[in-house]
Amino acid sequence: MTGNKGHIPHLEEGELYPKEVYDPPPKGEVPHYVHYMDRAEAGLRTVKMVVFAGMTAFVILAIYGYYLIYQLTDDAAQMTVTMQKMQATMEPMGQNMMVMTQSLISMTESVNRIQYSTGHMDRSFSGPMNMMNNFMPFGGGGRDRARYPATPFVPPAYTAPPANAYSSQNQQQ
Repeated sequence: MTGNKGHIPHLEEGELYPKEVYDPPPKGEVPHYVHYMDRAEAGLRTVKMVVFAGMTAFVILAIYGYYLIYQLTDDAAQMTVTMQKMQATMEPMGQNMMVMTQSLISMTESVNRIQYSTGHMDRSFSGPMNMMNNFMPFGGGGRDRARYPATPFVPPAYTAPPANAYSSQNQQQ
């Protein structure tokens, strides 16, 4: 190993490259590799510009991506709060709807009873009224007796759920 060190080309002070490997260029001429080095340096400048532009674009996109994710999580949190407020508003509304349903069932039963009673009253009066109609002038007498179908009632087995059926207290139990 030490014997090979003497054969390694080395530069003397002021030399551009070793004499044993390359012949020095004539005095006043630029060495042939200088043009290649200039082109390589220009190419490296171009590569640096592209790399720096790419890194800058990546950093800008990363910051923008972080901002979008932050906005998304913030919007999701606001939506959760809004949904909780809506639920608090909807519970009393559901209770009111149950009360309205019970009131409508009661009103339906009352109207059906009124209809049935009116039909029954009409059948009760139509016989004697028909006899009176025979005495009425201008052709008012007739034998038409009013006919009404049987009035359906709401079945007594049907009842609406209690008014607090949809409250959060029942859901927790």
